[in-house]
Amino acid sequence: MGCMRILPSLLLLAVGGIWVQAEGNALDTSEENMKRIARSLGVECTHCHLATDGKVDYEAPTPLKETAIHMKVHFVDSLKTADGEALRCVSCHNGAARFLPRDVKGAGPSNLSERMDRKEIIRMMRRQAKQLGVTCDFCHARSEDGRLAPAQPTRHKLMAKYMMDHFAGKLVTLDGKPATCQTCHRGQAEFLPRSRH
Repeated sequence: MGCMRILPSLLLLAVGGIWVQAEGNALDTSEENMKRIARSLGVECTHCHLATDGKVDYEAPTPLKETAIHMKVHFVDSLKTADGEALRCVSCHNGAARFLPRDVKGAGPSNLSERMDRKEIIRMMRRQAKQLGVTCDFCHARSEDGRLAPAQPTRHKLMAKYMMDHFAGKLVTLDGKPATCQTCHRGQAEFLPRSRH
């Protein structure tokens, strides 16, 4: 029985490289694929791997390696583009490790009412709040009188707008269902493994 718990974390040797077993899926850790992932994120090897005295320890566990495996299992292997293409790291990251905008400096007010009527906005936001396990204050700032200030840019609003503009309707699950906030977040605003450490 103990052997069965150890097996998923063993490195499996495969033709052309090493494959790391991760929750039933394998991550190709061949040099060629690792370079492809690094390019997709615009990073060097030491972004995920530990380096001590100029030597890189590729086998040591790190939070970002755990994140990469999580992303492989829950995104790359579980989603595809709406036109049926396989998802890859570059599909979302496009050369940036942190691809979602977070800096509100210079961000203009965002106003969904330009595209949607109020009732539709309220329904969508309630659904999103439930799928992320948050309240309105997670994305929205409050004005001095305590009321929500929907036009004021915030970090989480920028991120949500980017997701809606770039991925809503463009990603589907393997069985063809549209990807929603719930598909990835599963009721948690911070869903990546490193955010739980």
